[in-house]
Amino acid sequence: MNNDELQQLKMAWLAAEEAGDKDTQLALLRDHPDAQEPLIDFIAAYHITEPSEGNAQQVEILPLTQRAFATTLERVFGSSMAHTGLRQLREQNGLSLVEAARGLHLGVDVWKKFEDGVIELISLSERQLVRLANFFHVSAEQFSNMLNNSQPVPTLDRRQTAQAARNTLNRQKKQSFAEAIKKSTMSKEEKKEWLV
Repeated sequence: MNNDELQQLKMAWLAAEEAGDKDTQLALLRDHPDAQEPLIDFIAAYHITEPSEGNAQQVEILPLTQRAFATTLERVFGSSMAHTGLRQLREQNGLSLVEAARGLHLGVDVWKKFEDGVIELISLSERQLVRLANFFHVSAEQFSNMLNNSQPVPTLDRRQTAQAARNTLNRQKKQSFAEAIKKSTMSKEEKKEWLV
């Protein structure tokens, strides 16, 4: 079985999990005996990395935990999913920067901050996170990981050294989602839609 077929089976299992359809999940395992071992590994990884119900409060993930999570995603989904940022997600959906911002009812400046990794994940409410993830047809966990992987596109001024450009990118200040919206050129209605 090739990676694309295995990826499709994993996505079908996740869809059945979200729908609570245990029969479909069992049928996937039964109907694809050659994929049982990698699917079982995937299911085990899914349940191990699933947040517990008791800890509903969102906490900041330590860098070590972020690396472990990225490694787990890479092993489960392959390298394509583990290192994807929001810019790549938008491009995979065939959207321009303006189309994504317009579709989300966000200012282009705010969405650009998401793609550049400036928005702090911890500043998003669960409702906001789910809304953003649903727009791109991914889970909230996948969107969170992609936000953590997001970073600005390096551009070099001919007079600037590569090291100076990297230093400039590294110094970009993190910002809360609410702060980004308040400073945005968005309409009052759009701001209210996201901040209420």
